[in-house]
Amino acid sequence: MSKTKKIAIIIICSMFLFCLVYYFYYRRSANIEGNENGEFIRYDGVKYSSDYFYCADDDRKYIGVANNGAAVYTVGPYEPPKFFLVEGSDNSRCFSAQDAKVPTSGKVTKVLVDPGLRDDNSTYLSSEYDLSVVSKLSNITGKVQEFEVYNYYTNGNDFYYVYDDSNVSCPKNYGGYIAFIDGKWIYSSPKEHKTFKRIKDNTYKFSGVVIDDEELISELKKTDLVKYIEEI
Repeated sequence: MSKTKKIAIIIICSMFLFCLVYYFYYRRSANIEGNENGEFIRYDGVKYSSDYFYCADDDRKYIGVANNGAAVYTVGPYEPPKFFLVEGSDNSRCFSAQDAKVPTSGKVTKVLVDPGLRDDNSTYLSSEYDLSVVSKLSNITGKVQEFEVYNYYTNGNDFYYVYDDSNVSCPKNYGGYIAFIDGKWIYSSPKEHKTFKRIKDNTYKFSGVVIDDEELISELKKTDLVKYIEEI
């Protein structure tokens, strides 16, 4: 047998093996009743109702597909699962067990950056250094002023706290908004969240304080919290 034929056989066998793995792993049934288009699903006889929470892609576990082909993930370290994410081609929905609550207090173990906005939802802070920087940020004080950000998503980031290793967050865990505007770093705390007002397109007015601590700014730049913010 020629070398070319051997290579062709190896490629064909590899492709066949890949197809088998894809079919049995990625297309296996998640054994749930319902899908992302309903108000609830059932898993192992337990009812999970439609809910709203955030998570990083790294913190979800793929278990198979729903009856319509949507990808089904469990979220968090819980067994049996407390939270599900069902991701379809046109729609996605979160589901929680009836007794499940997203922690809204406790020890901060992760900070999600713009969850639900990044394409892969994988931007988060979890190292001791990163979390200490965010803690310093949340404690800064200064004169509250009004600012205008021309592109809410390019010039700034929202962030949300995750407590007690739950790997899930929610709107109540909003930690604030940090932006770079006219050469200055700005922090808007949760209590200023209600001041955000859309003017046009992605342009917003909001209240916040100028970060004048150069050491803190230097530390922030070492984290993914401001990695995607354009300094213009």
